[in-house]
Amino acid sequence: MKKICFCMLGALTLVACDKSDDNSMTCGKYDVEIQLSESGEKLTATLNGDTVEMNIAPSADGARYVATLNDTEITLWNKGRDWTLFIDDDDPAECK
Repeated sequence: MKKICFCMLGALTLVACDKSDDNSMTCGKYDVEIQLSESGEKLTATLNGDTVEMNIAPSADGARYVATLNDTEITLWNKGRDWTLFIDDDDPAECK
């Protein structure tokens, strides 16, 4: 039950934050486009033209999605209206 509530909370967070049809942002040197699945458990992200399906992961606060793209660990984390992109061990990039 907690897992379902957590997933729904993450989905609602994303829907509430994105009131426009524009799902594009810039995170440091990366152009990122996102598309949330209906269930909220998956997020499709395109980073500089490379597309990856990301899975929701446990997070103490906000919604966190993780995946591996070309042997690189990628995390997109959302809290409120803010998004942050983590690539391997590089410094996090705030998204605008």
